[in-house]
Amino acid sequence: MAKRPLGFACLILSLVLYFIVSIKPAPYQNFDALEGKMITVEGSVYKKETSGQTKEPVTVLYLKLFSQEGGEQWEKPSAFRTEKVICYLKSGQTEPEMGSTVRLTGRLAGFERASNPGQFDAYSYYQILGISYRLNQAVISAKSQNYNILTQKAYLVRRFLSVKLSENLPKQEAAMMQTMLLGEKSGMDKELKALYQRNGIAHILAISGLHISMLGMGLYKLLRKCGMPMKVSAAVSALAMVLYCIMTGFSVSAIRAVIMFSLQMGAVLTERTYDMLTAVMVAAVLILINQPFYLKHSGFLFSFGCVLGIGLLLPSLTEGKRTIHPAVKKLLGSIAMMVVTLPIYLWFYYQFPAYSMFLNLLVIPLMSILMAAGLLLLACSILCPPAVVPFALLIKGILTIYEGTCNICDRLPGNLLTCGKPEIWQMILYLLLLLLLVFLKKKGTLILRWGIAFTAVFLLLLPAKAGLTITFLDVGQGDCICIKNGYGDSYLVDGGSSSVKSVGEYRIIPFLKSQGISQLKAVFITHPDEDHCSGIKELIQTGALQGINIKNLVLPDIAQSAKEEAYLELEHLAAKYGIPVSYISRGQEIIDGKLTITCLHPTQAYASSNSNEYSTVLTLTVGNFTTMLTGDIEGEGEQMLTQFLKKEKMSPITILKTAHHGSKYSTDKEFLETISPRIALISAGKDNPYGHPHSELIDRLNQAGCQLYQTNQTGAITVHYKDGKITIKSFLNNNLDQGEQPFGRSVS
Repeated sequence: MAKRPLGFACLILSLVLYFIVSIKPAPYQNFDALEGKMITVEGSVYKKETSGQTKEPVTVLYLKLFSQEGGEQWEKPSAFRTEKVICYLKSGQTEPEMGSTVRLTGRLAGFERASNPGQFDAYSYYQILGISYRLNQAVISAKSQNYNILTQKAYLVRRFLSVKLSENLPKQEAAMMQTMLLGEKSGMDKELKALYQRNGIAHILAISGLHISMLGMGLYKLLRKCGMPMKVSAAVSALAMVLYCIMTGFSVSAIRAVIMFSLQMGAVLTERTYDMLTAVMVAAVLILINQPFYLKHSGFLFSFGCVLGIGLLLPSLTEGKRTIHPAVKKLLGSIAMMVVTLPIYLWFYYQFPAYSMFLNLLVIPLMSILMAAGLLLLACSILCPPAVVPFALLIKGILTIYEGTCNICDRLPGNLLTCGKPEIWQMILYLLLLLLLVFLKKKGTLILRWGIAFTAVFLLLLPAKAGLTITFLDVGQGDCICIKNGYGDSYLVDGGSSSVKSVGEYRIIPFLKSQGISQLKAVFITHPDEDHCSGIKELIQTGALQGINIKNLVLPDIAQSAKEEAYLELEHLAAKYGIPVSYISRGQEIIDGKLTITCLHPTQAYASSNSNEYSTVLTLTVGNFTTMLTGDIEGEGEQMLTQFLKKEKMSPITILKTAHHGSKYSTDKEFLETISPRIALISAGKDNPYGHPHSELIDRLNQAGCQLYQTNQTGAITVHYKDGKITIKSFLNNNLDQGEQPFGRSVS
């Protein structure tokens, strides 16, 4: 860094900002009291887009606030940000110009906070962007006549070009090119976007360094070939890229690329040497001074990580090799970027697309052709419409290649490496090893440097700690329990919700990925009510595509006459996706290492018209630690279970998953006296319409001396048992964490 004093100074400043952000996060702004209430705000429009989430397009405004009314008290915004809001305009509203000041009224809606490991935290994401809340069905009551002419013209140009793409390309191809060239994402097909993400090429969908370098350098070289002076070409190219960034919406990766490109063109203007590493650090500081919380933004980290992979790591992996074939160098560059971005992938997405570095060797070269074809199509659509045909065919051909190769990779074994979210110590050690690798660029042998890289990757992928881990997920009004035996096998008991839509996609599957679970040895469904199986249905349908396989679906072994439509639907769904179905009844066991899973209910061929009564009841036993999972058992089923447990002289239970979300009609006094649980957990939705958990049940649990946890208060609850010690942690309320407790002592 002695040769790069500016870069070194920027690095130090970036580290200082990271330290500040880490020790002093932005205060939590709680808008629960104002949820759904009418709020009036006034601010300037700094961004506009059209939302494609609904049947009819909705205009979305991003405002920098001047004032807000409707609440008695408002939390002060963080010192690091300007307060901003998102406003979804009511249909029929006149769209205001960019930079204009508007006053509007709408219903306030806060952003959802994650309550489970792996779940996307919308609140934190928008906090990074400085956005506090959103307004729905917003109505504009006043608008200024003044506006920003430059940004409004750029917005109109984007809309004009977007229409031209729609007119000259099929719907799907038009949406793809609108995303790639204009940053217009509203029409992007959700499944196609997911396909690109799974295969590690979603970066081509964001306006990034790839786009800026291709367009900027392409324009610069074109101007030079046309005879324009070098300095004039550099100035025009830099200005064009700044305007392009304004038009496409100022994504963080685009800002980074434009700053770096402008510095490169500035070096041409001043006749100085351009240094990529200094440029990237300057770009980082300029972005972070405006918003330090970008240090926690995946797009920021990916964008800068790729540049650092090429600028820092690639030389360390190739130093000492005299000649390298261009194709090999491209592969090594892809590997360098993979090594740097691997921890970012795992930290944010918990999986790594194994074939992405090879796939990008095809995708990136074609990208320059694709963008050129898109630009020529736009030019021809304005100047000579009949000439668009060959470019449209070329675009369709390249996009077909992209989609086809992604589909092939989807079918290859091991396409998604589900490693889970690394521990903090793994991330720190990985970073230190990469720094050592860079330090040894000219001092160590090539074999040593590659050895350090492999060691870093190996340590990052080490599995989680051993021991039995049981996680009771917060799925709203429903149940979902994940069991890890500590030796690589995992099980799921139920997975559904009546209050959370797409609970499998947004809560269960992300949780499984975050835990590094790529295979479920068995999935138990206690009974076929939606609040116990809606997420499992999603998992059956899409899990394999997302790298999670189910080896066995286990249903209660009831009489054929008791199998209602919902039960039969589960059997048919499993058969459709090639998942074996097994049936379990009282006395059957699964022994997996030290873990024993025992079924206590129902009896074989049990018949009842009430699905709650035949709910599967399981115990999980390791040594003298026992957890009982009771589904929704109630009525006659619970009475039968109680009498059986009395007859068998059931030993006291360590942890009870209370039946039926804490209903007063389940878990009666006699049942509690029979099993004597020390800890009780209730899975229920916040403010659910059933009033769960009922106060009568809470009183019974307190009288039984149970330590009580509720997912609607604490988020997901994780119980870890190893070597006679229990650790109980709640996801949201760290003050409720019990830490390690000897098994023979109360955890309260």
